[in-house]
Amino acid sequence: MSGPVRFVHAADLHLDAPFKGIDASDPRVREDLVAAPLGALDAVVATCLEREVDFLLLAGDVYNSAERSLRTEFAFRDACERLDEAGIRVFIARGNHDPASGSSAALAMPSNVHVFPADEVERVVVERDGEPICSVYGRSFRTAAETANLALGFARQDDDALAVGVLHTNVGGRPGHEPYAPCSLDDLRAARMDYWALGHIHKPEVLLEDPPIVYSGCTQGLHPGEHGPRGCFVVTLDGSGAVLERVSTARLIWGAASVTADDLLTVDDLREALVAAMDGATQDADGIPAVVRLELHGRSETHATLARRGVLDDLLADVRSAGLEREPWVWVDRLTDRTRPALDLDLVREGSDFAADLVRLTDALLADEEAAAACLDGVMRPVLGALDARDVPPVDSRDIISRARDLALDRLLAEERR
Repeated sequence: MSGPVRFVHAADLHLDAPFKGIDASDPRVREDLVAAPLGALDAVVATCLEREVDFLLLAGDVYNSAERSLRTEFAFRDACERLDEAGIRVFIARGNHDPASGSSAALAMPSNVHVFPADEVERVVVERDGEPICSVYGRSFRTAAETANLALGFARQDDDALAVGVLHTNVGGRPGHEPYAPCSLDDLRAARMDYWALGHIHKPEVLLEDPPIVYSGCTQGLHPGEHGPRGCFVVTLDGSGAVLERVSTARLIWGAASVTADDLLTVDDLREALVAAMDGATQDADGIPAVVRLELHGRSETHATLARRGVLDDLLADVRSAGLEREPWVWVDRLTDRTRPALDLDLVREGSDFAADLVRLTDALLADEEAAAACLDGVMRPVLGALDARDVPPVDSRDIISRARDLALDRLLAEERR
């Protein structure tokens, strides 16, 4: 074998992905959100070209949907053509979002692109200057809900110089992820690959170091829960093992921060703390735009001010303006107020007035989960019953009852102070 093999391992590009549930009312934010997945693809291609790799591995979910737009297919083909011009091959194992059963415009791809079949594991020998340097094994999803253990079909041939497996899979039954193509680490080890390039789990992770069994993660975080850097791995592989280099490809980053308001006395204090939290939440942005969510919590003198109509919206607008003045921009997608009145509940509870009765009543509800749920159900059933079940958000009865208690106390005690 003439020197080590170098390749890029990427997965879960989710081209055409919609960014749902995001407030993108600013046009610059909206445009950058729409462009981000294709921008991440461009970054993957640039990495391949800069590192002069032998090939690119895409471990599933290149597209976000089985039915993708023609515009996106053109963009992906253009990316592959740039790699073809540099002599870089592209290997694709389809996943649950882009299975073989999906429809497309059936654009002709350049000759460097190889899509693994869905009916069996295929072995492709990669050569350099006419000499075999590596065998790439892969299999695609036939349908979106692939429940078979596809890893069992992988087996390295004895004459392979090096062997790499490509698969979209849920290893070990990861909670919070669809159990598609489930397998175990033992299943993967049994195939005797020198490297496993996996997709499906969007957070990058090295499951095993010898042999390397790796989730590259998604190339662009798709929602606020996918915070932190996202990208691909540049892998240098030879008979002694693999060296992995993480490369960021995201075109924007998601962040979140919680602000304790206990010691904040004025709106100016709130604004200063929120701007500082916004800056802290974007420390990993590394020169790209950021979308952050901020949450206020704690018992604070500012609670009553925040509860006034329009105050939170005005505060959000001001913090957003400060973020958009930065280069690159920072956008505060959501500002949530979870503050409580600056009350001494123990002192109120010891009283003999209506406020004390209210605290003791809620104490009893909060101590009995079933009673709390029944109380909330009786109050909210008329409202929730009018909604489509798919539109009803998860309900935390203890949180809602606590907030209702504090709101009532805030108003009761405010009346007493007049």
